[in-house]
This record gives sequence, structure tokens and C-alpha cells, in this order.
Amino acid sequence: MTDHSNVLRLNRKTTVLLSLLATAIVLAPEFAYAQSAAPVEGILEWFVGVLQGNVARSLAIIAVCFLGFLFLTGRMAWQGAISIVIGIAIIFGAAELVDAMKSSAGL
Repeated sequence: MTDHSNVLRLNRKTTVLLSLLATAIVLAPEFAYAQSAAPVEGILEWFVGVLQGNVARSLAIIAVCFLGFLFLTGRMAWQGAISIVIGIAIIFGAAELVDAMKSSAGL
């Protein structure tokens, strides 16, 4: 009985040690070979340009026109109108909102 419990205890210790070793290897800093992040930044800037550029502006204008048409015909749902207006404000104010959060965090 004690042989079996000793083997189990040894296996647990080995498992714990191997887990700690694997964690240390994964978390250990490797040599960083500095590379430019320009390709990733370029793609992200393009994406932001699409989301906040002329395409988004055209879609926002169409959404506001649609709201005007709903008001004109008397079928306006206030919840939908408020959602659209807040969505447009968040989309086009996103950069300022992120900058404000960043500055308030002291970064």
C-alpha cells in the first residue's frame, strides 16, 4: 500500500514540476528580433479609414435620410432612431473617445 502511495506522490510531484517547467519556458522572454509593425499598422489604418471614411459617411447619410422618411410618414420608432443616432456618434467619435480614455488613464 505504501509503495503505491509513494509512486502516486512521486508522479504528482513530477507532474507539478513538469508543469512549472513548461510554464517557465513559455513565459521566459525570448530574444526579440525587432521588426517593423508597418504592415499591420497599414492594414489597421486602412480598416479605420473604411469604417470612418467616405463609405461610412455615405451609409450614415442614408441612415439619417431613412430616419427622415420614417418621420415624414409617421412610422418613426424612437428606439430605432436613438440607436441609429448613437451608433453614428460612436462610429465617427471613436478616435476622440479612445484618445480621451487614453489620456485619462495617463498613457
